[in-house]
Amino acid sequence: MTENTLKLQEEIKRHNDLYYRENTQEITDAEYDELVKKVDIQTVGTAPDRRFLEVEHIVPMLSLDKAHGQDEVEEFFAKVRKLLNVHELEIVCEPKIDGVSFSAIYENGRLVKAATRGDGYYGEDVTKNAATIEGLPKVLPDVKGRLEVRGEVYLRNDDFLKLNKDNQFSNPRNTASGSLRQLDPEVTASRPLRYFAYSLIGGRENTQFEVLNRLKELGFCVNEHQCLANNVDEMLGFYNRIYNDRYSLGYDIDGVVLKVNNLTLQSRLGNTNKAPKWAIAHKFPAAQGKTKIEKILVQVGRTGQLTPIAQLVPINIGGVVVTRANLYNQDEIERKDIREGDLVVVARAGDVIPKIIDVDKSARSRNAPKFVFPDTCPECDSDLDDWERCTGENVCPAQQIGKLKYFVSNDAFDITGFGDKQLEFFYNLGLVKQIPDIFTLEEKLKNFNLSEQEGWGEKSISNLLDSINSRKTITLEKFISSLGIRFVGPHIAKLLAKHYGSYENWYSADEEELMSIIGVGEKIIDSLISFFSEKDNVEMVKNLASQLKIESVSTNTSSSPFSGKIMVFTGTLSMERKEAQAKVESLGIKVSSSVSKNTAFLVVGEKPGSKLEKAKKLGIKILTEEKFVAFLQKSI
Repeated sequence: MTENTLKLQEEIKRHNDLYYRENTQEITDAEYDELVKKVDIQTVGTAPDRRFLEVEHIVPMLSLDKAHGQDEVEEFFAKVRKLLNVHELEIVCEPKIDGVSFSAIYENGRLVKAATRGDGYYGEDVTKNAATIEGLPKVLPDVKGRLEVRGEVYLRNDDFLKLNKDNQFSNPRNTASGSLRQLDPEVTASRPLRYFAYSLIGGRENTQFEVLNRLKELGFCVNEHQCLANNVDEMLGFYNRIYNDRYSLGYDIDGVVLKVNNLTLQSRLGNTNKAPKWAIAHKFPAAQGKTKIEKILVQVGRTGQLTPIAQLVPINIGGVVVTRANLYNQDEIERKDIREGDLVVVARAGDVIPKIIDVDKSARSRNAPKFVFPDTCPECDSDLDDWERCTGENVCPAQQIGKLKYFVSNDAFDITGFGDKQLEFFYNLGLVKQIPDIFTLEEKLKNFNLSEQEGWGEKSISNLLDSINSRKTITLEKFISSLGIRFVGPHIAKLLAKHYGSYENWYSADEEELMSIIGVGEKIIDSLISFFSEKDNVEMVKNLASQLKIESVSTNTSSSPFSGKIMVFTGTLSMERKEAQAKVESLGIKVSSSVSKNTAFLVVGEKPGSKLEKAKKLGIKILTEEKFVAFLQKSI
């Protein structure tokens, strides 16, 4: 495998984690598909988030192969007929909802489990969250045995606009995904989630069309737009009708799903590791338009990253007025030779920020100068590092405002009433310059008549202060995540909180122990060390912590004599590694990926690696698999 292929696979994995776990995306679906084509990688979603219990899908929840034009639809239809050795074939056409896939399992008519797709084989348990979705039946009268219903959770565009009045969310799809995967079901219940059901496992139906009708009879929401097609022309006819009407639907779709109607024929065709052979997604093209670049701006994010943005002459693309396009970085500008004043082709797919896909250089003035990327930060004039990041973390106003905005957002402390405008207002007045200032705002306002400022009445001031005071108790996980440390998002914060248990333990952590935590890589460790090497950051964290009650991670293993001890595995075990890890974690033991002086036990399987020699030198207790099993039997 070439180095380039390995890099592409890492890049694809990163985009999968962003899309399925972090509920965001940096590239369009079409760009992602192109990456996958280059390495022919077999991937479905991403591994389940460890914050949730795992649910195994008895029937895998696979993704769909994609068609991007008439030729590929014709190829799919011809291939299926050839494999089945039939001339006539019915295909069900349904809209492809741009949401998040889910599965709901019913036992004797009662909803007992709901899960996300995850990696297709194991998903995340979101039963309590799914139960809050409007219109999802909790009980199916007179239904016996096991039924599994699959569908797509989504947000209507009008509901999203109401929810996003403070511009805290990116787009309906990512917001729906994040809402379904909340640790607190009450948060999910507060979001206007909807769903469409499209699959039924365990029923007696013979065709997909009968499945859709049965789902409606059972009380599930089924999309009204569907048709039976007997040839490619009819499939394309449905595709074109939906494509032309897509902006009047009220929710986002990104294509049409084509499925063999007969369920017996579906079984005969089977699946690959990634996708069913009996279905395909005919994707919509990215909407495009031509406009002019008025100016190239360089924005500075909360981590100091410089991002060039093209300010455009406004243009309507696919029903959306586009005024900006992402230029990503200096290399992208140089590669495409993009200049101010250029006539450019802009594309957008879904609600991902538009991008420039082509430059009409024939329309360019001969004297148009090349864009010169700044040598220093445009906000604070600090030096840039090799990654085009501002190094003036604690003097750069853009970074400070960015950190403040993230701190009060739904992903962190979730302080109601603190929108972008309000934060910038307080920052410019000098009342909130750093994160701890938020919790001293009430005291500062005693000497400042805020009610004289436009938009601030007694009620709005009181509501804001009440909201701030209600957030003075926070979990360790949320506290770590809210600091805005580069590469330390909610997932990594969860790992750190679970490992250290308390704020005091986390704050006093050393590099060696950080290296022992599974899932915490070198760049994360470097980022943490860099953050705490700054005196201003240390003082800020201490100041903030002194004003809060930071809840330790609660476990049911405090009485265990092994609680807090660290165990490492090496070599091949006869039991699944996940099973072994789950059992020791139930005792309060932390599982690490590397041996250090803090390691209490090393479990050795067949063909152990270098960890065994290191453990012997450090005098760590070594357990064979036989002794490990005996250890578990004695301890559990």
